[in-house]
Amino acid sequence: MAWSAVERLSVQAVQFGLGIILARILTPKEYGVLGILLVFITIANVFVDSGFTKALIQKQDRSADDITTVFFFNIAISLVCYFLLWWTAPLIATFYEIDQLTPLLRVLSLSLIINALFAVPVTLITIDLDFKTLTKVNFATAIISGSIAVYMAYIGYGVWSLVAQILIRSSLTVILVWWLTKWRPTGSFSKSSLKQLFSYGSKLLASSLLNVTVNNFYALFIAKLISTKDLGYYTRGTQFSDVVFGVLSNVLDSVLLPGLSKIQEQRDVLIQQTRNIIKATALLIIPLFLFLSIIAEPLIRLLLTEKWMPAVPIMQIFCIARMITIISGINVNLLYVIGRTDLTLKQQYSKIAVRVILLLAALKYGIIYIALAELLSTIIHFFINTYYPGKIMNYGATAQLKDLQTISLASLLMIIVVFGGMYFIDNDFLKLCIALILALPIYFGLLRLFKVKELESLLKKVKEFSKHKN
Repeated sequence: MAWSAVERLSVQAVQFGLGIILARILTPKEYGVLGILLVFITIANVFVDSGFTKALIQKQDRSADDITTVFFFNIAISLVCYFLLWWTAPLIATFYEIDQLTPLLRVLSLSLIINALFAVPVTLITIDLDFKTLTKVNFATAIISGSIAVYMAYIGYGVWSLVAQILIRSSLTVILVWWLTKWRPTGSFSKSSLKQLFSYGSKLLASSLLNVTVNNFYALFIAKLISTKDLGYYTRGTQFSDVVFGVLSNVLDSVLLPGLSKIQEQRDVLIQQTRNIIKATALLIIPLFLFLSIIAEPLIRLLLTEKWMPAVPIMQIFCIARMITIISGINVNLLYVIGRTDLTLKQQYSKIAVRVILLLAALKYGIIYIALAELLSTIIHFFINTYYPGKIMNYGATAQLKDLQTISLASLLMIIVVFGGMYFIDNDFLKLCIALILALPIYFGLLRLFKVKELESLLKKVKEFSKHKN
């Protein structure tokens, strides 16, 4: 988990810095156009993967034929998805009345094929928990692709610079992964392997497809019913919270399934490890997301300038929503570990119904109400996601909330003091400095005052990792 965190933090730090530069050069409308494109690319990527990479991770007796089958299947589906998007691109452009969408989508869709080429090698690296290699690859590709995108934006390429960033990063990942790993498709394509893996992966495919579609539901309609510019504000507001969310959720997703799958038969150990992970995660995410929510206004004004200020309330709302989503997602991973993808699919139907109803109700009121609808649905999703862990393992919503109450109280008290320290200061830079100076000592002081034992355990593990790294 520590190496995975190093990988995500280094990559996100680079992307965040370069993203700030790009946002200062580009307009909200150009980010809105990219937001439309990414809806279709993200949905297509779900089909390309089809849940097979997670099936490989979960399967303990995987063979060379299993791995090779997934590799060629991914490539075949990526080609199908590419040609479908090529054909439908003019229809999508007509729907949104943006002619530029046709060439943009046709070019960006090439990333589907490129991503399929490295999906299996990256999965095998993940299975081996070799996050050191992933750190090298992702850090290098983020710097190179981001730097090229900044240069292109500076000389006037607009949204094409964002498309180029995605394609260049995918292409470099293929080259580096195949260069650094020893795996080559030595097995043969097997119908029996495909059938066996599909029994696990098909439920993930359905669940992921529904989840991704609903996650991007807002983008499809904000651009059409409100404006592309408002979609730009919305996506930029979510991206600030998603920088942190992306680090933490990717760390957990990449580590939990391969790590906990090794103890999937030891039920008591599995429950205890899950409990430890939730507590340790909460120690970090609850104060961090609450802190980000109260510094949203000076942060966005200082980094992105006044033109992005409508993104402030979106960022604040999504900081709370993403905090809940991370804890909620641990419960979903727990069901993946024990092989109950059928239960995650059942949960998905309920979550989608909640989300669609709330989003449809909020659409006519604007982007702030859409964000609030997302927050409310996230809260409801937490109780849905914890239902089966509570029923199967006696560790549901009530037990998890009880474990988190002391950490939550310390975090709330911390942000109240920080907000008070910022309130009477007019300069944005000074506000951020005061917030940073106050937050850490107050939070750690409160944890020690409340005798939160997980803090000592976490600090001990960090020290052990530092010694091992050195």
